[in-house]
Parts: sequence; C-alpha cells; structure tokens
Amino acid sequence: MQMVKQVLKKIRNSLFAANALGKIKLKRSPSLVILTYHRILPGQSALRQTEQPGMIATPEALDMHITLLKKLGAEFISLNTWLDAQRQNQVLPRFAVAVTFDDGWQDNYEHAFPVLKKHHVPATIFLVSRRINTPWQFWPEQVLELLINRAHYLDHEALQWLRPYLSDMLTSTNPTSSYTILQADSVINRLKELDDHTIETNLELTRTALPALSQATVNARPLLNKQELETMLKSGLVTFGAHTRHHYRLNHLADPSDLENEIAGSRSDLEALGLQPVNVFCYPNGDITGKGEQLVRGYFTAACTTEQGWNKTPSNPFGLRRFNFHDGNGSTPLSFLATLGRP
Repeated sequence: MQMVKQVLKKIRNSLFAANALGKIKLKRSPSLVILTYHRILPGQSALRQTEQPGMIATPEALDMHITLLKKLGAEFISLNTWLDAQRQNQVLPRFAVAVTFDDGWQDNYEHAFPVLKKHHVPATIFLVSRRINTPWQFWPEQVLELLINRAHYLDHEALQWLRPYLSDMLTSTNPTSSYTILQADSVINRLKELDDHTIETNLELTRTALPALSQATVNARPLLNKQELETMLKSGLVTFGAHTRHHYRLNHLADPSDLENEIAGSRSDLEALGLQPVNVFCYPNGDITGKGEQLVRGYFTAACTTEQGWNKTPSNPFGLRRFNFHDGNGSTPLSFLATLGRP
C-alpha cells in the first residue's frame, strides 16, 4: 500500500511539474512568482530538532531552486523593483521571480545570504521589528522545545493552561511522554486558537514557576542582529519589509490602536534602524482583517499574503501570492516544480 501511495504521489507531482513547465514556457503576459522561505538550516543542524517541519529548507535546496529557475529563463528581481515597475507601467519581465524570507531568522544571514551572493540574486526579508537584537524565541519554538525535550514538566500545575491543547492519546496514557516533532507540531496548530499575547504571557508565567525551563533555551541566537542586517543591506542584494512589531496575528487584535501599533510601528522601527526603503508588509500567518488591510494600505505600497499562486499582470499589490518552500515540498527538482504547478 505504501508503495502504491508513493507511485501515485510521483505521478501527481509529475503532472503538476509539467503544468509549471508549461506556464513557464508558454505564458506570454508578464508574471511574478514569489518564493518564500523561513529558516535555512543544514540537514545536520541541531536546530531542526525543535522546529516545525514546514519552516525549514536546506541551503542546498535554495541553491537548487535558483539554479533550476535560471536555467528555465527566470529573471530574478527585487520585489521593490518589480512593484515600482508595475506602478510606473514599465515593461515587466515575462517570467520574474522574487525571493522572500519571513521572520528574520539568523540563519538567513549564515546560510541563505551566501547562496544569494553566489548567484547574485536579490531578496526581501520581512522583519519582526521589536525582536531584532534580542534573544527572543517565538512561542511555537518555545512550545516545541518544551514538548520534545522537557515533557517531564507537563504534569506541573504551571502548565495546566497547555493541557487542553495536547494530544488526547498521549495525555491519557502518559502525560509526561516526550512528543515527536509531528505530534508537537499538531499542538502548535491547536494553540493558534489563542491570541499570541495570551500564549506568550502563559509561557512567561510558566518560566517563572519553573526556572529550569529558562535554562533550556537553545544556545544559538535565533534572530538577526543589526550588524548582520547592515551587512546584507550594504551588499545591495537584500532589502527589508515589515512583519509587525511582535509577530502578532492581526485577526486576534481587536483594539484599533494595537493594530496600528503593530503595523505602522513596525515600519517606523525599521526605518529608525536605517533599513530603508521599507515599503512592503507581510501578514503574520497570512491573517488579514478589514481594518488591518486598511492600515497596511495607508502605510505601505504593497503586502504579501500566504495565498499560493502566480501573480499575473496587473496584480493587486496588496494581495501578492507566494509559494512557501520547505523540506517537504522543495527538496527535489520534481517536488519544487510540482509546487509551482499546483492549481
């Protein structure tokens, strides 16, 4: 049965890949494909053990994606450059590709930036402005670390808030059993019912009650610092966009002042760091609200979503579609092209 599933998956991917190649070769009107990545980590990196599978790609995969698209005739272009050209009704490339990275992970500098320099490919990194130059770890990674490496604390009263979101199978048998990465990832998805501030507050209270958890953080600095940002900016290859101040999902912010603080404040923070131009916004988790979109339109010239697809010309600059790549859908040329060809 497993072999049959693998054969069917290969056939399906082959059809989707053929669709992508057809679009690339036959499309006459200009189109923009936006590639999205989060973390770029080597296959042997220990950081992979406590990261969501859908968040990671290898440097080799990034290199392969760029090499393959160049062979297929793609013109790699800065997102700002493409948006400016569309706004000014200039001639656009028939097959343009823009590279983006979400969240501002330190490994973007360590492992992705060398690949960009090798190919002289521009990119946009969407930064969480108040997390720059800090040891901050996003709440999903904190929860993954707890479930995978510190599960023996799960029966402590300080973690009662988490129990409704744990796997029923595990909690009914042994509530302090360690979770696999996939089991822990499912907990992350269930926790998204809560707003980010509530989750962060609960985690902070938990660390206060269990000081040992604070000592369990990963030694490596998770996010980019100002020096790394300046180095990339000076290269002329990397520009920066805003991804809110704290990575709070906008559909969980009811107070208009909180929305404006996260959206407008992120741009002013980045500009204060000298990272201009900051013209493009990226919605955390892809969550969009009417008021949030209205504010974004007031402070930015474009916005990226998590909606998958090609951007036709002319396209709505505030509804840019992207393809998010990770190990699961981009580790081989076939899976990469199949993702680009999915309807």
